[in-house]
Amino acid sequence: MPDPAVLARAMEQAHRARLSEHDVTLGANRLPMAFSFDYDVRRWDLRAIVRDYFGTDALETLHEDPRWNPPDPVHAPPNTATLQNSWDVSKALRAAVIDRVMPVLDSLIHHRIADFVERIVSHQPQAMMRVNFHGSRAILRFHTDREYGQRDRALNIWLPVTRVYGSNSLYFESAPGLSDFKPVVLDYGQALLFYGTELQHGTLDNMSGGTRISLDFRVSV
Repeated sequence: MPDPAVLARAMEQAHRARLSEHDVTLGANRLPMAFSFDYDVRRWDLRAIVRDYFGTDALETLHEDPRWNPPDPVHAPPNTATLQNSWDVSKALRAAVIDRVMPVLDSLIHHRIADFVERIVSHQPQAMMRVNFHGSRAILRFHTDREYGQRDRALNIWLPVTRVYGSNSLYFESAPGLSDFKPVVLDYGQALLFYGTELQHGTLDNMSGGTRISLDFRVSV
């Protein structure tokens, strides 16, 4: 359990950074249904792990790199005419770096995300990792995680390692059933905590001009 003063400061930050006017009560925890939070990228530098895999720090323009988006005889990169969703690249990235990623996330969960809740019971053993090139099709249809059996006391963490905005971001509604979908805008060093059990969320075809690389996982409180 975090120090009461730390918890009070963290919850003040969560309410200042709320992205939903509605709260959810999970056990002893009362949280905004969606809020953003900052974390120290020097301590938890997940972008560096992704950068090492791709061999470049130009992650936002990865769709222009012919290694990952090969040209064809007609189209030069970014070849949005043929580029579909980026599952193959996402799966290859995850397989290559997940053993480096999870110790960093485990520390982030227990030394930063834990600031916002009374107690974390468990967390997803392995995070998902998603590469969404400019020109890629939508990865996720709009849904609630209850449709997939998510438990009531689970919270979603969505953590991009690139800047996200517009159609390269995650869209969610501000309260269950409102369908007032808006994209979250985050820089590296910011993440989104939201109650995906009840809030509908999903992605659009990425026509933003930027590639998005993100991690997502759940914690139970």
